[in-house]
Amino acid sequence: MHMVGRRSFLPFAVAPSGGMLSSMGATTSDVTKPKSAHRMGGGKRLGHIEPRERVGSQTGRKYEYQYERTALAALDILVGNKKQVSVYCDWHDDYVVEMDVPPTRYVFHQVKGRKSSQGPWTFREFFGVPLREESTQTKKPAAVTKAAIVPLMLLHYGNFGDSCAGLAFVTNAGLDPSLAAFLSSVGSSKDEAALPDLAKNAFDHLARAYVSADPKHASSASELFRWLREIAVYTDQGQIEGSDAAILEIADVIVDYSEIDLTLRQSKQIAREIVGLVRAKVAHSTTVVPASDEQLQQEKGIVVDDVLGVLSLSAPAYEALKAGAGSDTVKTLSRLQRFCTAKGLNEHLVSICYFKSRWDMWRTIERHNLKSADYVLLEARAHETLKGNLTMHQVIENSKDIAKQFKGSSVTQLEPEHVLGLIFSLAAQAESPAIVGLNR
Repeated sequence: MHMVGRRSFLPFAVAPSGGMLSSMGATTSDVTKPKSAHRMGGGKRLGHIEPRERVGSQTGRKYEYQYERTALAALDILVGNKKQVSVYCDWHDDYVVEMDVPPTRYVFHQVKGRKSSQGPWTFREFFGVPLREESTQTKKPAAVTKAAIVPLMLLHYGNFGDSCAGLAFVTNAGLDPSLAAFLSSVGSSKDEAALPDLAKNAFDHLARAYVSADPKHASSASELFRWLREIAVYTDQGQIEGSDAAILEIADVIVDYSEIDLTLRQSKQIAREIVGLVRAKVAHSTTVVPASDEQLQQEKGIVVDDVLGVLSLSAPAYEALKAGAGSDTVKTLSRLQRFCTAKGLNEHLVSICYFKSRWDMWRTIERHNLKSADYVLLEARAHETLKGNLTMHQVIENSKDIAKQFKGSSVTQLEPEHVLGLIFSLAAQAESPAIVGLNR
């Protein structure tokens, strides 16, 4: 069981293995590791099982909170090392993150907003049974409130088997100290026998109730313990009592993905559009089960094309930049996209992004080798090309001439592709109207 507090940037990295994790220490790559064979039901797909309920898009802050947390998870698709494929809202859980390459697996997230007046989550609310730390057990197993948080989460293991990569609980509230202490003990113990006395008593009471209530909750105490250790708990996530604060949180992440100097109003508008995208997917009500992975993604999932569409970015160009550039690739792309759209160059966008990435890599390597005067001259020649009102063919020929001029001035040979990358980088930065006819 992992307890993670406030994230500093990206939402909800989940790692279903034991131990306490910080928000930046958990990695989504961990969830894709093969699990032991203790799970039931094989590896069923998300579109092959009918959800418990289909309520459609709802209004009210508790639903908006769910959509907002899903929107942040959807933005995580842009982070290449996360290996996220798609995000689903209100389909088998409050939101589900589909991970890694085929066959993909799922991390199920239960989202619960809570007013500050309600206080932290208690043991009974979380597990559906009262906390019992006495060594003597009751005559009968405790009754389990099936609508509690954990009983509903554990059903995913029974339904999806090896396709279930992990479980997560997301809330804006905190945990009662007794619940937090119990979860900490579970996370730091290798098995149920290693639990401290009070935690062991509480776990025995809990396991007895779960195993007797429904085998889908767990078939044994040992299985329940393993499953509890694979649940991540994310507290203090977002705002439920004020929509403005929630939109600002999403807007802050969007600003990090944009090179354009977005105003607060612009970034908030994009944040609302991302949430609106989530709401639209939830509202889609005609999905027929069983559905293929592709059909389910199209109808109910949010994929990278959807996110980039809201951000006005090209998915192929994003992939091209991401493959060759550094951590600010998404920021750079937005201006390139705007420039290419203005000049009718969208069909060349992938190639232009490739040139830009080649230039960025060359500059990174050679910035300490190239003389300052040579670099100034190189940029001046690129600016001259921009001002020349040239066709694309002429720009390419000029790039060849510039590359020849600077032959031998650097350790890594300056190629025409590098020069083209510099030219388009300068054009995008200035959003220059100088180059016309580049689509001819």
